[in-house]
Amino acid sequence: MAATDHERHGARLRTWWADFNRPSASADNVRHLIEAVAPGATATDLGGCLSLNLLLRPINLVVRVHQPFVSRRRLLALQQLRRQLAGSGLNVADPLPARRRPLLRCGDSWAELEAYVPHVDLAATWDNYVWMFRGIGRLHRALAVVDTEIPRPVISTYAPPGSLRRWMSVTEQALRHDSRVRDLLRRSRKLLRSLAAQWIPQTALPTQLIHGDGKLSNIRRTPAGETAYLDFGFAAFRPRIHDLGHSLAWMVLRPDDSGTAESFPWWDRVPDLLGEYEDAAHTRLTNLELLALPASMAAVTAYQPAVAGFARDPITKLRDPTVDRFLRIGQWILANRQAVIDTARHTGADPRSDAGG
Repeated sequence: MAATDHERHGARLRTWWADFNRPSASADNVRHLIEAVAPGATATDLGGCLSLNLLLRPINLVVRVHQPFVSRRRLLALQQLRRQLAGSGLNVADPLPARRRPLLRCGDSWAELEAYVPHVDLAATWDNYVWMFRGIGRLHRALAVVDTEIPRPVISTYAPPGSLRRWMSVTEQALRHDSRVRDLLRRSRKLLRSLAAQWIPQTALPTQLIHGDGKLSNIRRTPAGETAYLDFGFAAFRPRIHDLGHSLAWMVLRPDDSGTAESFPWWDRVPDLLGEYEDAAHTRLTNLELLALPASMAAVTAYQPAVAGFARDPITKLRDPTVDRFLRIGQWILANRQAVIDTARHTGADPRSDAGG
């Protein structure tokens, strides 16, 4: 019997979780790759969760070693995407040939070479978030007319509730006898029920190619004050409101993972952020998109608990304090859905004063 899409995706998730080990600059295959593309260069790790990103000096190029599950077809499509965005005037890392090839092998992974885009770290301040949402708007305007088919990513930071509930069943089965995560599993399942009840299908929402991971760490400012767009690893064809929900969810959590929904200081200024986005994107969010915003935010917080059962060590995944903190943010948002919507509509409501939480 042929495998279903769900079974195939589950197998890929298992492979990723089981094999995930971010490459090291000191690994033999990485050192051999560096010597092949830039003999004598020194490598500085630029960080990143999945891929290894090394700045090679003195040539000021970046070599990116991807995870084994990232296909050649997807990487070539993302290179074409970046070329089109650069052609439209956006500041992205230009893909460059390495030894006359667009991609090179590095062990069982693909690697690529790209131009280094100088950028500065941005603090989690209101002004910087306003700047970031304008950047997302400009990016969406450019992505809306991109003529490139992008294969779906194997992993993401988002899935609809049907997928999350199926994956959650695997997690619950794997941990059914472990009392240490029983409460978190119960709350995750409850959140997914609420999420399904509030979900607006993708087919009802404006969809386009989106970045998928819009955060201050990926939408940067250059020393000259320009916007630089980095890391398109989660780019996919999805509702555009998901990109905004994703960015807002991570704003609430904060870059140091210390945030809570109750203490988020800018609920009443969310309309200003959405307005900055609309102005830069030359569009207007529909009423249905505003209705979908809370669920879009909560879906981001539910992703890690749902896929934890595919991990080699799901207990460790679930007992990460950030997972619990993010899940609580999702619970609060769904419990205060109407207040969040009213705030997004700029009706003057502040969800921190709502009794529904």
